[in-house]
Amino acid sequence: MTCCIIVCYRPDVAQLAGLCNHVLGDGAKVILVDNTEVPYLVRESLPDGCTLIALGYNSGIAHAQNVGVAAALAAGATILAFFDQDSKIGPGFLNRLVAAIAVGTPEIVAPLCVDDVTDIALPSVRVGRYGLPIPVHQVDSPNRYPVDIVISSGTVATRQAFDLAGSFDDGLFIDFVDAEWCLRCRSKQIPIYVVPTAIMRHSIGSRHFKFGPLTILVHSSTRCYYQIRNSFLLLRKRHVPLVFSLQQIASVLFNRIVLLFRVENRPDYLKAYLSAMRDGLKGVTGARPG
Repeated sequence: MTCCIIVCYRPDVAQLAGLCNHVLGDGAKVILVDNTEVPYLVRESLPDGCTLIALGYNSGIAHAQNVGVAAALAAGATILAFFDQDSKIGPGFLNRLVAAIAVGTPEIVAPLCVDDVTDIALPSVRVGRYGLPIPVHQVDSPNRYPVDIVISSGTVATRQAFDLAGSFDDGLFIDFVDAEWCLRCRSKQIPIYVVPTAIMRHSIGSRHFKFGPLTILVHSSTRCYYQIRNSFLLLRKRHVPLVFSLQQIASVLFNRIVLLFRVENRPDYLKAYLSAMRDGLKGVTGARPG
């Protein structure tokens, strides 16, 4: 049995229902984990075949995903799929991914993601010999190809992958959750493949701007806090290569500093940046304090 887990936070209900219908049409079960602070989704507004778990508070995406994983495994799922609430897929998409995975063995597959704004394929990542991330995308490949890090949306994994690698790190709350779990899987020799025949359109941010050749994503100061703090927390993970952690810290700090010149409430952002670095070095996890 395939079970799809979708974490929600104030979703567009019509768009979410469309995603659920595509998943249900491919024969999978759907578990919706609502992270909204007050009841937001109601069962009556959802397609038949959806299970709703309302947490009543924002527990972070990792904890909500773990709630969904536990429910799926308890229901007897052999394959688990993950989508963002705004993921865009078509009929048969999930079946193409499921057909590419070896059921009964620890394994993970993911789609080829295309940026919904630029229409450019988004690369997955291989970790090089010395720990540097290497973008990889083989758009024209007819066969699945190995990578080390994929985004969580569209990811399909066997239950054996979770048996071996464990659940998501809820201490990270939101950012780097997928990268940390993928690198944990890598340390357990669990293979991850991109299936280029399964294409998913994905938005890398609601707002962004160009800075030379770079694309800078615009996020709230709170979201920037998690990005910076969690890049430092990666240093504490033995399965995360040191060079990879340092590269992520440098990249996040550079991008967030550039962002300072494009936001109005700079004091709030600067305060978030400084507290994020402090908390990251101290090992503070979970929701942002205070």
